[in-house]
Amino acid sequence: MDVRAAGSRWAIGAVAAALMLCPAAAARADLAADTTRAEREDLPPAGAQPTRTGALAPDKLQHFSLAFGLGLAFGIMTAEPAAAGGAAVLALGKEVADGRHDRFDGGDLLAGLLGAGCAALLVVALER
Repeated sequence: MDVRAAGSRWAIGAVAAALMLCPAAAARADLAADTTRAEREDLPPAGAQPTRTGALAPDKLQHFSLAFGLGLAFGIMTAEPAAAGGAAVLALGKEVADGRHDRFDGGDLLAGLLGAGCAALLVVALER
């Protein structure tokens, strides 16, 4: 097996594993969506369970899956992995807008950037 084939198999496996987490977000998405219109009482209370506020919280998985989907669409439409960066720009813009309402969340931004990055990896693997 050559190095390129192993690398593309790894990228596809990593993206597939990440996509398997997305249904978990839908199943536990009983919190209000993260928007600039969300009220303080819609946010999880202090001391909430880690599954509601941690790395696998529905909100983080929604940010990841949206950026992944958009990045994959941009990358496939243009046949350029760098086009997936458009999703990263959108993720940054969303958090900047949230920052204007004192709701900036670095975890949301990281989830969006990871989603766009995984999309770029998958576009690279698909283009080979």
